Amino acid sequence: MPGFVFLVLLISVTQTFSQRTEKTINSAWEFTTAEDSEKTHKVNIPHTWNAEDPFRDGKEYFREKGIYRKTIFAPEEWQEQQVFLKFEGSNQVTTLFVNNTLIGEHRGGYTGFVFDITSALLPGTENKIRIEVDNSHNPDIPPLDADFNFYGGIYRDLWLITTNEVHFEMANEAAGNFLIKTPEVSAENARIEIETRVVNQSGERKRLTVEAEIFDPQGNSVQTLRRNIGVNSEETAEVNFEEDLKNPQLWSPSSPDLYEVEIRIMANEQQLDVQNSKFGLRWFEADPETGFTLNGKPLKLIGANRHQDFEGLGNALPNELHYRDYKMIKEMGANFIRTAHYPQDPEVYRICDELGLVVWSEIPVINDVTDSAAYHEVSLQMQREQILQFFNHPSVILWGYMNEIFIRLVFNNEVTEAEKEAKIKTSVELAEKLERETKKMDPDRLSVMALHENELYNTSGIANLPDVIGWNLYFGWYSPGLESFGKFLDEQHQKYPNRPLIISEYGPGADVRNQTIDPKPWDYSEAYQLKLHRSYLNQVQERDFIMGMAAWNFADFGSSFRQDAMPYINQKGLINFDRNTKDIYHYYQARLLEEPMVYIAGKNYQERYVQDGEKVEITVFSNAPEVVLKAAGGKITSEVTEGIAIFRLSLPEGETLLTATADSLSHSREITVFRRENLLSSIEKKQLLVNVGTHIQYKDPVTSQVWIADQEYREGSFGYIGGERYQKVLNKFLGTASDIQGTENDPLFQTMREGIEAYKFDAESGKYRVTLLFAEPEFNASEENIYNLSTSEKQEITGLRSFDIKINGKVVSEDLNLARDYGRIRAAEISYIVNSDGGITVEFEANSGKSIVSGIKLEKL
Repeated sequence: MPGFVFLVLLISVTQTFSQRTEKTINSAWEFTTAEDSEKTHKVNIPHTWNAEDPFRDGKEYFREKGIYRKTIFAPEEWQEQQVFLKFEGSNQVTTLFVNNTLIGEHRGGYTGFVFDITSALLPGTENKIRIEVDNSHNPDIPPLDADFNFYGGIYRDLWLITTNEVHFEMANEAAGNFLIKTPEVSAENARIEIETRVVNQSGERKRLTVEAEIFDPQGNSVQTLRRNIGVNSEETAEVNFEEDLKNPQLWSPSSPDLYEVEIRIMANEQQLDVQNSKFGLRWFEADPETGFTLNGKPLKLIGANRHQDFEGLGNALPNELHYRDYKMIKEMGANFIRTAHYPQDPEVYRICDELGLVVWSEIPVINDVTDSAAYHEVSLQMQREQILQFFNHPSVILWGYMNEIFIRLVFNNEVTEAEKEAKIKTSVELAEKLERETKKMDPDRLSVMALHENELYNTSGIANLPDVIGWNLYFGWYSPGLESFGKFLDEQHQKYPNRPLIISEYGPGADVRNQTIDPKPWDYSEAYQLKLHRSYLNQVQERDFIMGMAAWNFADFGSSFRQDAMPYINQKGLINFDRNTKDIYHYYQARLLEEPMVYIAGKNYQERYVQDGEKVEITVFSNAPEVVLKAAGGKITSEVTEGIAIFRLSLPEGETLLTATADSLSHSREITVFRRENLLSSIEKKQLLVNVGTHIQYKDPVTSQVWIADQEYREGSFGYIGGERYQKVLNKFLGTASDIQGTENDPLFQTMREGIEAYKFDAESGKYRVTLLFAEPEFNASEENIYNLSTSEKQEITGLRSFDIKINGKVVSEDLNLARDYGRIRAAEISYIVNSDGGITVEFEANSGKSIVSGIKLEKL
């Protein structure tokens, strides 16, 4: 009896150690950089060394080599097993050493890969792991150049996997994934094909049974398929299954039903290895006239692009943050997501499957192509890896392989005609290779590329290659005219009637610190963001031939070369970098959700400054036919048009509670109203701060001070006299788009009034502090001192700007040259103490060039 117990225990132990185990080894790695190899840090994976430095003034972020080290103990039992390291993502060249033995190298930062480390391990003792990761610019690895940060590091989970010597293949481009194909699906029947590979590294021939068990969305086993095979030592055998399922439960955004397959390797009734994968059943079509259909029904795809970084973390996100992002996207009412501009975390695709989000997944061949065999091969490798690793996900409908590939070529004025033709040739050749590879790997899904607004894509023929063409269109932002958006689409559809079209990007920048009721292009206001998105939504909904649209972007994201309202951040997101919502997110809810919603816009616009007799405009989002707004003891009803109800209210000064009701739902918001004509008389209680040269109201998030929009002087009030708004680029940014050094309040210093004669306040007598805000907006501004220069000499000096400042007739600053005194593109503040017998007039007298001022603050002392 005791011997029998011992035998049972022995078999149990053998089975335990022979089967697959998977565990993360994310914690407590020693990290150092090649730049500073003596300085080590303890870090946990996911990790990037670029979480902070891309967002610092005056410094390029670190793009070189980082080194991770760890010692792991290898049990004796591993002598009879295979051991693998699986990377979900590491950017961008990853080299692995075990006990100083080179295991291998992987190129590309956005797909997974697996290394077999069995032969280098020493069972029964400690083993040294060294991983070198390099995110340096490499002309043979995409992306070469893009509007996002190329964060370095092992930024997704790292797995240690042990298997039996007989196991499903792991170290391949699929990163150990097996394929579930669904080439024929209808409401009545679904054809399922399962493809896997069995590896025998046991040293002897094995007789095996491979099983594939299929489970329905409720978890019931519906079929078990078996194949008996013989596999020689050190050989790999392909094992395939086919099966039909009657009356399948179909996957869709409204009903994301998922089946599951479990595959097993059996020998003598002992399980040697097992893998599981979920999948879904659906069919779809992209029609150039009627748009997109899923399971035989029309479906307008509406959603967003999404970058994978997060404020303070870079791209090293825990899975929970990925889930929150996509849950927010689904709660917005979206049914579609584009993983711009690279494959994202494996968790993302699982989440999209479960939530019901249609996915366009793409590789980072973006902006430019290197004419080299190595670049072409890495691009093809990336596409193979993407397809094989995410093949089973029913959410994935489109495989993308290029984005705006001619944009750098179009804007490069130094390229010769011969160089241009060579670049076009290699780009088209690569696109042809990628299209062939995509169809070879997955003939049943749609191929797609995204283009920017330029005819070169048509004349080169590259736009004829994929199944679907995506247009990145920014009419009303980079190109003039919101109405030009629909006109462009109609022209493309007329010229190329056989092309299915989708809008792959659109949207303006929006800074929640900037508010106005008079939105204009490039003012970075939330109001203009709403205006553009509303227009685009309407124009797409009016055109059945457009498959859908993906807003750029779901969230603000890091981009180190950006110099917009918030430097180093692309602010086109529907939500902020920290995932707080902008108004536009809730507008999409009003347009897309089926369940009732109501929301008072103005989360970041709670202080309202109005002229005498001017009504306060309140915007409410809802999908109800009408909304009732209660305010100041009364209530008004308004119809809802395109998700918006507008109310114009005569409100008293002070705080007012607004409550919007639609059906049984309500939403409240408190605002504070200030009358501009009363601001001078109430200055003892509140400073008067003016954002000179702009129609934008700006709120400092640190001090909560509101810099009100500028106004022209009129008697009894305050305002500017003379001059004009400074505008660096015609019909573009209102002011300068430059990163203003020495401040976090860039929008306040980016706009200004140039050639201003005076700023006047009809304030009562008293003692005041007057603070003027300046920034020299011209990079070529002269630093010359005007003293000892004749008038003609001043005129000959290019970029010379010098002016005097007088307050109530007294010179307080003479020969103010901002470039000389503070530096170009740098914030400067100068305060003056003034004793006034009645009224304050700040005069600006130009000595050379034009006077300029960005803001003015008046405080009574």
